[in-house]
Amino acid sequence: MSKPHIVVVPGAWHDPSSMASVTSKLESVGYTIYARKMPGVGASTPPKDLSEDVAALRAMVDKALATGSDVVVICHSWGGMVTGSALIGYSKHEREKHGKKGGVVKVGYLAAFMVPVGVSLKDAIGGTWPAWFDVQEPYVYPTDPAIFYNDISEAEQKRWFATLHSQTVATMVAPATGASWEEIPSAYLLCEDDRAIPAAGQEAMIQGAKDAGAQVDVTRIKASHSPFLSKVDDTVKWIRGVAGEGV
Repeated sequence: MSKPHIVVVPGAWHDPSSMASVTSKLESVGYTIYARKMPGVGASTPPKDLSEDVAALRAMVDKALATGSDVVVICHSWGGMVTGSALIGYSKHEREKHGKKGGVVKVGYLAAFMVPVGVSLKDAIGGTWPAWFDVQEPYVYPTDPAIFYNDISEAEQKRWFATLHSQTVATMVAPATGASWEEIPSAYLLCEDDRAIPAAGQEAMIQGAKDAGAQVDVTRIKASHSPFLSKVDDTVKWIRGVAGEGV
């Protein structure tokens, strides 16, 4: 049975380079990876909402589906906002009903936002910006590397923090326009030492999705918000499991 193609949606401020250690290992065992810096990240012309990011994710998924393969989407942090809105109608079941081949068979939420329609990222974190947000409209910047990377060395924290981009504020206050987790089976990697989205916040989103009827397989990991840097092999194993491998 052929492997599904994997589409990666990085979190706010991040581009795909942060996950390169993970994606290269996935490619080495036969996976095809699609990833890009999302439009809301490092934008010279800031988007007005999530629609450009939604379109960018759909374009990657469409490209993968055009090969005849099934697709697994892996989203990190803010990437969950994009994923929930983008994948309505992309489930394999829904596509097959319309005579289309393949579809998104599972979504892996890596310490990612999993919110109902009408809820923004800002809403999901309580309606106020955290102390480590430096808002300079139309952009927002993080101020503390340890929020993301508290389980790697300070030197590595600084290295990765230096690769970050601006994030468009509008992409954090725009409400979700879809909740694709209602129709596509999900897996969630719950990061227990996360300082960006504390474990209790992740648990609340998972429970909310389950209460709404979602199917969510939860794996817990003792890691920061960025296990793709601190727990590379564990993250690879989890993604391979999301993709249907018994590893």
